[in-house]
Amino acid sequence: MIFNSLIFIFFFLPISLILYYLTPSLYLKNIVLLIISLLFYAWNDPATLILLILSILWNYLSGIQISKETKHRKLVIITSIVFNVVILFIYKYIDMIVPFEVDTSHVPMGLSFFTFSAISYLGDIITEKVEPQKDIVLFSLYICFFGKISSGPIVTYAKMQPQLELRALNRTKFYTGMVLFIKGLVKKIIFADQFALVFQGLSSNNSVLGAWLYTISYALQLYFDFSGYSDMAIGVSKMFGFDFDINFDHPYMSKTIQEFFRRWHISLGNWFKNYVYIPLGGSRVNNVLYVRNILIVWFLTGIWHGADITYIFWGLYLGIFVLMEKFFLKKGLAKLPRFISHIYTLLIVLIGWVFFFSPSIQSAFDTLLKMFGFGAASFADSDFLFVFTSYLVLIIFGIFFATPIYDKLQIVSYNLLKNKGIIITSIVYVVFFVICISLMVGSTYQSFLYSAF
Repeated sequence: MIFNSLIFIFFFLPISLILYYLTPSLYLKNIVLLIISLLFYAWNDPATLILLILSILWNYLSGIQISKETKHRKLVIITSIVFNVVILFIYKYIDMIVPFEVDTSHVPMGLSFFTFSAISYLGDIITEKVEPQKDIVLFSLYICFFGKISSGPIVTYAKMQPQLELRALNRTKFYTGMVLFIKGLVKKIIFADQFALVFQGLSSNNSVLGAWLYTISYALQLYFDFSGYSDMAIGVSKMFGFDFDINFDHPYMSKTIQEFFRRWHISLGNWFKNYVYIPLGGSRVNNVLYVRNILIVWFLTGIWHGADITYIFWGLYLGIFVLMEKFFLKKGLAKLPRFISHIYTLLIVLIGWVFFFSPSIQSAFDTLLKMFGFGAASFADSDFLFVFTSYLVLIIFGIFFATPIYDKLQIVSYNLLKNKGIIITSIVYVVFFVICISLMVGSTYQSFLYSAF
């Protein structure tokens, strides 16, 4: 099941909320929420529920064992983490090493996300940041809460544990969550799905401007798709009383590659920082080891997205620019006008997205060469002009909503108009919600891009 489906919006979510709020105590609410989450996970493929339950039991028992073990603690730690890595490897990466073709297209929903949650839980126990959770209900809910399991955000146990035992449930939080859910739905249905049509429409275009719009449309599709999902996930979580941090912070407004990835998929970046980069020594090492640490993190960031050389190339490509900014470009970029530094960052990011979406390295270079005039049949052709003029309004509004301007205007309206501002905003979101539902009824939905990762 996905958030942008009619069955979720009009059946699964309302019934879940009714059952949840009718349940008297918080602990019983957690049990109800756990049952709901397991049902959500098993909705499309009940067989994958076995893997999820196996992961929950293994990591629950491993956490307790790690805290108790003294003589063979190191062996228990290694075994506990290796189990999670092996499961991830078998489903996502086995075809990288076996000499025959393996079908890895049916990866269980949210595998990377709930596996990373489990590893971070074990890591925090190992470093004694948290105590192991003895209550199987609370631990299971941490791993499989439906608000975050399918495509994140990756919430650490230390962040969620206090909320499992005590969390506020009030109208303000519920309203905020509902608005955030609708905002995410708008990003997905009105923007991401429409930019997907632009991207598909230009897939065979052989002009310079066509190649640029092809790449830009994917960049906007990916942003609205994943930030939209994150908004919906965080919004749903708020409706059930949970507070999760934002996962995207207008990344296309960044002035450096380092800043871009502090704003893009924030929970994944923090995960790699806390559980890979810092344990390796972080920046408190000599330059050689620092370079090693950065390349390892970016190699893993690339391969996390899929078992394909294009993802690995994308990760290492960006890692090299992070290193260049650290050692060579930092002072120069700081002196540049903001507009120029934005252009620099967007150019590097767009080139990276070409490798990200291309089926092969050769295909990526073919697209890049066309973008810069090599091998293109023309500067602009009729197909490009048709797509561009047809989707011009979408492109303008897409760029606008990728900036923080709208969010700032909403805050200003709240501050100046008070209750009237809230009423006006509510009406706007209701209208957009109706538009989204109309589009969903009138066409087939498109799954989230990051559900594949």
